[in-house]
Amino acid sequence: MAFEFIREEITEARYIRSAADTIGRDMTDIGESFFEQLLMLQQMRFENPKFAAKYAKDTLKFMNFSSVKPGATDLHNLASIIANPSKYKGVTSGGAVGFDELGFKRYLRDIAAGRSNTAMDRTFLMKQQRNLSIKNTFLKQARRASADYGRTSAGERTGLSARMVNSQRQDGKFRSDISKQSVYGHCSK
Repeated sequence: MAFEFIREEITEARYIRSAADTIGRDMTDIGESFFEQLLMLQQMRFENPKFAAKYAKDTLKFMNFSSVKPGATDLHNLASIIANPSKYKGVTSGGAVGFDELGFKRYLRDIAAGRSNTAMDRTFLMKQQRNLSIKNTFLKQARRASADYGRTSAGERTGLSARMVNSQRQDGKFRSDISKQSVYGHCSK
């Protein structure tokens, strides 16, 4: 499996545990981190459906995205910051991003229930890319591959996984619950 580096023992946020963990980040950076984790979750739908379902359920656990919570997933906490930018002014700097909360909840519920609708997923991921003002070429390519992940070749999946791991490594301060630092090296097997 291309995502062997992700184990099933998700516990709680490790990337952003509190608003203070976002100091020095702008909203564009927060949006890119959110999008990257969203793409990783999309890949996990195919690589490890049980993990993806559990992670989606854990992300929905608090029913809304009103604030950062230490017991929430990193995806939840990133969504909370994006959904409430005025609440985090002074913590995060400039940059403007949008957030489709209802679409995000539908997407997570589909993953949690094991439902897949490729056309809806493609549309959702494309809309998120636009709303989050993603300019990063790699993330755009990753969105295209992740949206059609089930149709990609094993080589494409392995390559995408390796690039996602390298992208996560670039920010050594943060350690996401979806891509734990201690197991990074295992994706290339």
